[in-house]
Parts: sequence; C-alpha cells; structure tokens
Amino acid sequence: MAPKGLILVGGLGTQLRPLTLSRAKALIDFGNKPLLLHLIESLVRAGVTEIILAINYRTEIMKPFVEQYQDQYGITIHCSEEEEPLGTAGPIALAKSRGLLDDHEPFFVMNCDIACDFNLRAL
Repeated sequence: MAPKGLILVGGLGTQLRPLTLSRAKALIDFGNKPLLLHLIESLVRAGVTEIILAINYRTEIMKPFVEQYQDQYGITIHCSEEEEPLGTAGPIALAKSRGLLDDHEPFFVMNCDIACDFNLRAL
C-alpha cells in the first residue's frame, strides 16, 4: 500500500503581505511555481497517490489549484478544512477523525512553509 501525504497549508501568511491578500501562502511562487506544487511533486515521486491538505485559510482559492493538479498527476487530493487553527499536530488528529488517515498505515507530514529536496522514496 502506498503511503499517504499530509501537507500543512494553513496560516495567514502575514509576513508575505501584500502577496497573500489575493492568494493563499501555499500558492505563492517559489522557483517559478507554487510552493505547494513542489511538495506535491515530491510526494508523487515517492509513490504517494493520496494527499491531504490541512487548510484553515483561503480554502476557496485552493480548490481550483487542487482540481488541476489532482487531474494532472492522477492522484487524489482531499482538503481537510479546519474551522479554527489547530496548530501542528491538530490537523493530523482531524484528518484521522474524518477517516482520511489510519493508525496502521504510514504517511508523510510536510509543512508548506518549508522548502526541501529530500528523497522521500528512500525513507
């Protein structure tokens, strides 16, 4: 069974204003493409076919992005929307309570604030 990926994409992006007044922080370009896309591509290279985005801000802006890349990469992307900010571990528990994660399956957790180039497949 392929591992799942959970990406923490919440946050107001106040340090990136005015860029985040019109788009979510995760969709700000980094290296000519949205930071979130870098993370999705990394997970796809590791064999992940199901990704959960833990979102608590600007969800409406994320949906067209999700639909485009879900189709392009042949993966499933779930948006797990928080009604209030849950911190770092809270979104994991929320995804589990919604049936998106299971106790007995491996999964990656990534923070959309951090750019990295790890070989996740080697883990």
